[in-house]
Parts: sequence; structure tokens; C-alpha cells
Amino acid sequence: MKRGAALVMAVGLMCASGVVPRADAQDASFGCKVLLCAAASAPSWSGIPYCVPVMQTLFRQLAQGGGWPSCAEGNASGLGYEPYQACPAGLTPVQSASDGGVGASPSGNLCADLSKPQQVCSGGDGGCTTTYSTTARDPRSDPYYVDISTANGSQRFYFSLQGY
Repeated sequence: MKRGAALVMAVGLMCASGVVPRADAQDASFGCKVLLCAAASAPSWSGIPYCVPVMQTLFRQLAQGGGWPSCAEGNASGLGYEPYQACPAGLTPVQSASDGGVGASPSGNLCADLSKPQQVCSGGDGGCTTTYSTTARDPRSDPYYVDISTANGSQRFYFSLQGY
């Protein structure tokens, strides 16, 4: 514990003496401010007064068709859109097909257990179709996302542009 406090004090003294150049968050580029705020957790960006105007500016720019800003020191994916929550375990996202069936689709609005097909036959003509029991997928309140690479791996940052 004493060793850690001594290290923090030494780094602080070096910064104060000018040996190490000081960098404040407000000196960062807009893209780097966005990455710092988007990666924040406990509290999230909305609980950090410095981050609120930064993120509101970002959301307004995105809502007007702008792109995710870049940060030379950071690494973020392009803007993504995921309108639905994940399907429950064992179910696959599907989309209704024009023939009345369903097809697997990562962005489909339904969930189905594709391991349990059901045969539905009509009349005496022998015409049968394969169907699956489906349930509607829950929509996401924050459907947009960016993947941010950090020292601990990748973190997905979800957000909404509603109201911007």
C-alpha cells in the first residue's frame, strides 16, 4: 500500500515539476473525449458532468447524418445498428419469409427454436409446409452501437438518437 502511494506521489511530483507534460481531458480532441466518455462505467457518461455536453453534441451530429469521430489514440468500430434484444438462449433470430416460413436473420424481428420444426398440412393435396413456433423480439431502447477497443478487450457502447 505504501509503495503504491509513493508511486502516485512520485508521478504527481514529476507532473507538477514539468518533467512529464500534463494532459488534461479538456485538451483532448473531440473524438478522444467521446471515446473516454463512452467507455466510462460506474458511473456511465450520463453521470459525469464533463461528459454530458460532449455526448449530447455527438448524438446531435450523428442524428444529422454525421459519422463517429476519430481519435488517433483510440480504436472504435464504425457505427452499428441493432434494433432488437438478443433472443433467449436456444432460440435463433428469424425473419418471416414471403412464402409464410421463416429464415434465420441476425436482424430478424422474431425468435424461433429451429431445432423443433412443425409440419402443417392442408387438405388432401398432400401439400405440407414446415413452420416454427415464433415469438416477437424485444426492441432495444438504445439500438445504435460502437465497439470500443480497450486494454481489457472490446466493449460495446449502446445509445439512442431519439430526441436529437
